[in-house]
Amino acid sequence: MTIRTCDEGPVTKTNVGRLTNGIYVFTLLLLFKNVRIPSFSDIMHDTEIGTFGLMQIPDILSFINAFLIIALFWTITFHIFHQLRKVDMKFLFLHFGLLIFIIFIPVSSHLYQVMNGNSIISIFFHSNILLIGIFLIFEWYHGIHTPGLTGKEICSQKISCISRKIFYVPVSAVIGILLSLIDIPLTRNIYYVTMLAFFLDWTFTKKSLLSSGRGRR
Repeated sequence: MTIRTCDEGPVTKTNVGRLTNGIYVFTLLLLFKNVRIPSFSDIMHDTEIGTFGLMQIPDILSFINAFLIIALFWTITFHIFHQLRKVDMKFLFLHFGLLIFIIFIPVSSHLYQVMNGNSIISIFFHSNILLIGIFLIFEWYHGIHTPGLTGKEICSQKISCISRKIFYVPVSAVIGILLSLIDIPLTRNIYYVTMLAFFLDWTFTKKSLLSSGRGRR
């Protein structure tokens, strides 16, 4: 009995990859617009460089936080892409949903910075991250369970590694939402822990794969 594989439509994996990179670049441009640069009015008011720099520190820290979160999602997205040989329409629709919420990161991040201490805005920020994580889970699940999408046999260790990396995102977002409900400040910083866990997981998994490869020899 032969297993039917889905045919790739007019939108290829290469097209989706290029669109994805374009959306991420556009999102970073939107994010950078939230960082205010000196203007003519600042010069007219004789604002000192040191004073202006101190005023910019919260915006710069907000930019770095959001930039690293976007970089994390970009990495996870192409971890998934690397395992695929082609995409189908269902994957494409899921991916469009993912990209929509990626574009919202600069908006939710800026609102979080401007309305610091507002639990509703904090919940909105974490909810945006949660939805991105959910779309990533559905993309990955659809990719590895649809015959013909993956280009090669994926070892179970690699599947579990990528799955863990993806689950770090919604778990962190849910923790952020819960912390926001009890009015704990600076809940956005929880994603630094997520990035650290992602890096450590990748490092130890890579070492494990290398050692298992040597053992087989």
